[in-house]
Amino acid sequence: MGVEGRAIDGVVVDGRGTVWLCDNDRLLGLPQGESRFRAVGECKDATSLQVLRGEAWLVFAHEMRKVPALSRMAIARDPRLSTRRGSSTAVDRDGNLWTVFCPAGLCRRRLPWPLAGDRVPLTGEYQRFAAPEGLSGDFGMMIVEDVEGSLWVATKTGLDRFRRAALVPAPMPRATSNFALAADPDGGVTVAAFSPVASTVWQLSGTAGAAEQVSAPSAQITAAGRDRQGRLWLVGPAGLWRRDGARWLEVPRPPGVGERWISGIVPYGDGLMVAFQRGGVQTWEDGRWSPLSLPGLPTPLEASVAQAGGSTYWFGLKDNQVLRWTDGAVRRFGPAEGVDVGDVLHVYAGRSRLLVAGERGVAILWDNRFVSLTTEAPETLAGVSGIAETADGDLWLNGRKGAVHVRRDDLRAFLADPGQPLKVEVLDTLDGHPGGATAFWPQPSVVEASDGRLWFAGTTGVAWLDPRRSRANAVAPVVRITGLRAHGVDYPPGAPVTLPKNAEMMELRFSAASLAVPERVSFRYRLDGVDHRWRDAGARRETVYNSLSPGSYRFRVLAVNSDGVEAPEEAVQDIVIPAAWYQTTVFRVLCVAAVIALVWGLHRLRLRQAAWRAREKMRTRMAERDRIARELHDTLLQGVQGLILRFEAHSAQLPATHPVRAAIDADLVMADGVLDESRRRVMSLRGTAQTGASLPRALEDIASQLARDYDGEFRLEIVGRERLLRPEVRDELRMIFGEALLNAFRHARASRITMTWRFGWWRLRVELRDDGTGMPVDLAATGRPGHMGLASMRERAQSLGAVLRIDSAPEQGTTVTLAMRASRTYAA
Repeated sequence: MGVEGRAIDGVVVDGRGTVWLCDNDRLLGLPQGESRFRAVGECKDATSLQVLRGEAWLVFAHEMRKVPALSRMAIARDPRLSTRRGSSTAVDRDGNLWTVFCPAGLCRRRLPWPLAGDRVPLTGEYQRFAAPEGLSGDFGMMIVEDVEGSLWVATKTGLDRFRRAALVPAPMPRATSNFALAADPDGGVTVAAFSPVASTVWQLSGTAGAAEQVSAPSAQITAAGRDRQGRLWLVGPAGLWRRDGARWLEVPRPPGVGERWISGIVPYGDGLMVAFQRGGVQTWEDGRWSPLSLPGLPTPLEASVAQAGGSTYWFGLKDNQVLRWTDGAVRRFGPAEGVDVGDVLHVYAGRSRLLVAGERGVAILWDNRFVSLTTEAPETLAGVSGIAETADGDLWLNGRKGAVHVRRDDLRAFLADPGQPLKVEVLDTLDGHPGGATAFWPQPSVVEASDGRLWFAGTTGVAWLDPRRSRANAVAPVVRITGLRAHGVDYPPGAPVTLPKNAEMMELRFSAASLAVPERVSFRYRLDGVDHRWRDAGARRETVYNSLSPGSYRFRVLAVNSDGVEAPEEAVQDIVIPAAWYQTTVFRVLCVAAVIALVWGLHRLRLRQAAWRAREKMRTRMAERDRIARELHDTLLQGVQGLILRFEAHSAQLPATHPVRAAIDADLVMADGVLDESRRRVMSLRGTAQTGASLPRALEDIASQLARDYDGEFRLEIVGRERLLRPEVRDELRMIFGEALLNAFRHARASRITMTWRFGWWRLRVELRDDGTGMPVDLAATGRPGHMGLASMRERAQSLGAVLRIDSAPEQGTTVTLAMRASRTYAA
């Protein structure tokens, strides 16, 4: 393709798609769509080949030359496109030329934009970085710009990263602190710095490229400011100084104040208002000091001060007290008006808002009441000693955690609903903040310059920020799962992983390629099958799951960069945990079946025990009934029989015509009937002795005996195969239907009686019907008072768990129906 390949360097692609390279000091170009490189010129002595705004340029020691275009195509590709390969020279996206070998370290030169012509001379001094400025070594080897705009420099002893920070540090001397700020008319600031050796005053330009020390009093300065004429004032424990031109004029201290700290100064008339610690608020006007005296307030007035424009002044006092003084009138704001910041240490009157900062936070005046600002992290607004309101309505607060940015829309949303936390953006040391603000003096710790830049004073230096410049990192992070560990074994991530059985715990590691501020990359993850929602991991890059059951899982993780840009794709890891033999579905089914079988076996055992106890109870009962039957037969019946025989003998001695003999014979007939009935009752007590006999046939025999004494025809019907009954059931049914037969023959005077036995598979049903005189419906339902026949039948049926029903009506006969489950009735 026309490339010798002996010494290839600087391969880049310009915005028209042309590939450029240096090959043995020859400049070669390959236009898009062609297959052979063209020789365009020489690149001898060129330090690098760069693509700037889509055009290819050769960089030399003292100038830059544009490479002739080989294609007529429009610049349609990314104008920042170039190789990601490092070289000794690089031009970043902000138009800075960076180079190593200058002759040592790293150097930066600002290019004149836009680049005019085909040749651009490189003039001016380089800004040099080496080991004293924090570079890992004095000998730079290679430099490259990554996709997020950060520069990476390789030295002989390390790797350094240069990234864009929101706050740019000012070149203040080392070992200085307690920086007092005052804005200058030209866009810079004047900074008074204190050091153990001596205090110094510096002027910082708007570009923060240099710091110029100015002659000033060497005393410690705790506040700086300007009066209405724009004159600079420096005040401190040792005195007050006003700058007039190139010289400083010392102003005498108020009488009796002594060497006191000054917490703030504001313009007052043609002079100044100064707040002295333990000296009260004093005003300097017309060449003399006067203690500020307000109606109803003690003098001296210990307060922090702020001017709201015109003749309105605000004072912050101790114990949640704020005063407004305007045109001689004083209004007090206290806890009843919402002030809840403790001792008010700083008061700020902005373009449209008034804020106070104290020991317990910050409050804003809204609709004649103070509203405390609350955030998700309470310490965010701690130690605020400087506040600034920009032209777009945003608030910037300088506190212990750094610079706190409150957007106008977020502040409005909070004031509409103070119950919700205020959304804020915190810029700390990672963003270039110089170590957090001092909580007390000097104040204010942030000022707005005339060019719109904000200057912040911290514990270790001064830095500026341009609030109009976008600081967002729009490059989305690329998230990856970097490790998976289970049972002490590491598994390669990516492809689906099958873990060993019983792997109840696993550790997952993940990360994201976001190199600008990797400390602030946050992660969200979830394990499908376990988590029902995303979990916030914060900056943590690992997680552990315990007590995992067998199954298929999918672990997903998302990353969000420091400015809230979310990764376009989530990283996914599929994980399978096989089931052990005792974790399978078959094993679980078998366990359930075993439990069911055990319960069924226990139930059957319980039934057998209950049946055995019932049989024992029935044997005892039957033995007792047999004993009673024997006693009745051997004593009562034999005695009655003897009495009847004696009465018969006595009756035989009387003449046949004797009137008493006829009465005695009638009584003897009745006695024989009672004796026969008693014998039947005694026989019924012993009727269950023959347990194997048919109960329907036994009841048929009882009915036959009753038919000899009473009129009536009995008929027995058996439906289905007759089954052997349980002894206790057989006995109770005999008593129930024996009573029913006796009622049918004796009381109902029925001419036809039918008993039907239905031996079903699921139940036994017995029905006794007669065509006798019947009985009233209420009598059939409740029985006759004082008679136990029907009540005894119902009680016996209830003890068996059977359903007994008696249906009757006058002159319509009676039907007795009993139904009982087969499992409780049949012996087998």
